[in-house]
Amino acid sequence: MSELSLVKRPFGVVSLLSLSGMMGLTGGLPAIATPLQVAQVYSAPTQYNYLFVNSNRGIDTADGTARSPLKTITRALQIVQPNTIILLAPGTYSAQTGEAFPLQMKPGTTIKGEPRDRGQNVVIQGSGIFLSRTFARQSVTILGANQAGLTGVTVSNPNAQGYGVWIESTSPVISDNTFTGSGHDGASVVGSSAPVLRNNYFYENGANGITIYGTSRPELHDNIFEKTGFGINVAQNAAPRIIGNRITQNKDGIVIQGKAAPILRNNVIDGNLRDGMVAIAQSRPNLGTSSDPGNNTFTGNGQFDLNAQKSIQKIPAFGNQITGSKTIGRLDFSNTSATAEAPVSVASAKGYRQPLPAIAPAPAAPLPALFNRSVAPSIISPPVSPSASPAMGSASSPVPAIAVSPALPRGGRVLPLPKQPKAQSVSAEIPVPSPARLSPIPARSALQPNPVMPRFGSNGAIDIPVPPPESSVAPRQALAMQSSVSRPEFSPNPISASGTLPVPKGSIPLGRTAGTSVKVWRGAPVSPNRVAPPSSQMLALGLRYRVVVQASGEGEQAQIQSVAPGAFPVFRGSQNVMQAGVFSDRTKADELIQMLVNQGLRATIEQL
Repeated sequence: MSELSLVKRPFGVVSLLSLSGMMGLTGGLPAIATPLQVAQVYSAPTQYNYLFVNSNRGIDTADGTARSPLKTITRALQIVQPNTIILLAPGTYSAQTGEAFPLQMKPGTTIKGEPRDRGQNVVIQGSGIFLSRTFARQSVTILGANQAGLTGVTVSNPNAQGYGVWIESTSPVISDNTFTGSGHDGASVVGSSAPVLRNNYFYENGANGITIYGTSRPELHDNIFEKTGFGINVAQNAAPRIIGNRITQNKDGIVIQGKAAPILRNNVIDGNLRDGMVAIAQSRPNLGTSSDPGNNTFTGNGQFDLNAQKSIQKIPAFGNQITGSKTIGRLDFSNTSATAEAPVSVASAKGYRQPLPAIAPAPAAPLPALFNRSVAPSIISPPVSPSASPAMGSASSPVPAIAVSPALPRGGRVLPLPKQPKAQSVSAEIPVPSPARLSPIPARSALQPNPVMPRFGSNGAIDIPVPPPESSVAPRQALAMQSSVSRPEFSPNPISASGTLPVPKGSIPLGRTAGTSVKVWRGAPVSPNRVAPPSSQMLALGLRYRVVVQASGEGEQAQIQSVAPGAFPVFRGSQNVMQAGVFSDRTKADELIQMLVNQGLRATIEQL
């Protein structure tokens, strides 16, 4: 028998608010995930256990002790009991080492690698099929669970439509990880989820750093979103709290669509190629009110720092730092709008609500001079949070936490970690690396107890099938990850002044053929039927990815043309479809797909 099975200790159910372990406990996994359970607080266990996993020297018939580790996370999740930490040794955990994806997190269990360097040498890489209740068939590496934790690992899904972590109507805590090299998103939060994502590093994922859909209300604290299409994509009726994050060098920093109502505080949004924040349709982000100033810093974004040109709402934006006057749309900098939506309470449990941690300033080029669009708000200095490091094996603890030790990480050389900028200070210095090279992983801020989310009612998930047919997916080369994550050179695609490539002569309609801009449905008139050029002609022009949308009537056709003005109907037998665009770059095709899907349309990518 394993050590774990021999030790039977009493424990109670605990919230997932422990500081560094961020792990909670329940009696078992429900058949259907129940939403928004983060705010529950239970009696804390007195002791917890460990399972050890080592992909290099472990065997799955072992008992999971330090001397006799398991080989796979898959096996550990099969035998794990609540109130347990699964400790991963440095190495790569993939299908080649025996993993079966997607990995399903378990309630009352935390998967822990090395939080001190965000899992540079603990890599989980792979892809498996997950049938989502709201988004159909998806390619996923790790599935979230209520009151579960993931910390100190690098997650990568090399599938062209792959997601690193998929969180659907569950509320795990995701802390101190790296999400990179996933074909679609680093993380996706859908349904009515309320996870906490703290101090993670999202860089170079295919479409978005993170997507937040449905009625989800996640907490995003002190993360970095870098060199992706959209750093953060919020849509439908989601209402996340986005606090103390760095969003830099993406095509667009934050894109807010549908009726989403995120709350942004103390973020630094800089150096994005197009817009720092984009709000469209009926979305209404809260960037600050007189009673709760935003303290967000916008600087160095290519087109606009704040772009609300396509939003029909007046957006509260009191108390932010903005360089120059790169804003457009109905933005309320003086807090004169009727009733700005009040912030969602961070915590409802006694003893857990504390001020947010400060972000250490970075030793890099200083910000240009900033001016405040309103009365300068006062800044509260947060307390310093203590940390401790538990001993391996069963131990006594008031909360089953995974603490971070100041010692050097296990094995291998760790790259230097530049510090995050201090978003609350006007004079903060923020590094803006050149697109030609990647910045090292920034340092993690001091941990604090995680906030508790209040309960919210669920309106039910919106069923929007998005995945394209498997035959249309262009395979993307998998990341070759050894003991550390390789970082490819980043070369952003140039963006033309008009945002679109010229249509070739000879009246050949191709639809959209370049960078996509955020648009809202305006009911544009439908053009007469046209004939798409042959595939050979498009290949000669360097165009390899065609975006096709199902259009059942004139209403949908007009809606498609409002997003992609060059779209036109094409003949497909008995099917009514429109060609929305043809691209040489798969990333641009993915962006257009994303916007069409956000409008409730059924779009796919065809490889020519």
